[in-house]
This record gives sequence, structure tokens and C-alpha cells, in this order.
Amino acid sequence: MNTGTLPELEHACEVALRPNDFDWAGHLNNSVYVQLLESGRWEWGIACGGDLRDGSLVAVVLQLQLDYLKAVDWDPLGRLVVRTSLAGRSAYSFSLAQDIERTDGTVVARGRVRLGLVDRETKRIHRVDLDALLNIPGQAA
Repeated sequence: MNTGTLPELEHACEVALRPNDFDWAGHLNNSVYVQLLESGRWEWGIACGGDLRDGSLVAVVLQLQLDYLKAVDWDPLGRLVVRTSLAGRSAYSFSLAQDIERTDGTVVARGRVRLGLVDRETKRIHRVDLDALLNIPGQAA
């Protein structure tokens, strides 16, 4: 996967936590972290000009790595920040680096996800042309 001359495409969003996001031990449930990363990816795509909600292509997760670094304790009104940036690209996939942070900037989890683009109707994988899909400065729109 090429990581040589990637544009600076970073976006941060705040995500509200819900009471049911916590387990009986009072910690944020491990499955919620994956949902937070997904919310961050959607916000990143829209912020960078790649809104796939109504298009013919859909992004599918090909690989996900998630490292849990610090516990998030019970706070049913809490908020976390998901910071997402482009980490790599190839002809048929691209990777995003994602951090989940407390609002004070403390990183509680770090993820990396590799995505591909699939045609919504035919289910066939497509080449990934990020320059055309996203608002990359100095590239084709």
C-alpha cells in the first residue's frame, strides 16, 4: 500500500456516548469502539467530499486493527473524539488511521482500517480513485 505522498486529509468529530454503550463493569463496551470508528469514517468521508450515501459505490471494510489503550469509565452523557486521516492507498483499497480520544486529547484507542469500494448493485469491487472521489487539493476533482 502506497503511503509516500499522501495529502493531509484529517478530520475530527465528537460522538456522544449513550447509557447502553457501557457494560456491567462500568466501562465502555469493546464493541462500541468499532461503532465509533465507523461514525468517524462517515464524517471523514463527508468532510473530505466523498459522500457515498446516495452514490452507486459503497465502502466495505476489508481489514480492521484496533488497539485498546485506556478504559473509558461510565459517563452516560460523555463524549469522545474520533480523529481520522488517510494513511495509505492502492489501486483497489485505501487505509485510514483513526484515534479515539477523550475530549482532553487522551488517546483511548487506536485503529487502522483498510476499505474497498463495491458497486451497490453488482457487488463488484471497483478501483479506488481517491483524487476523483475526495476534495484533494491540487488533484482532479
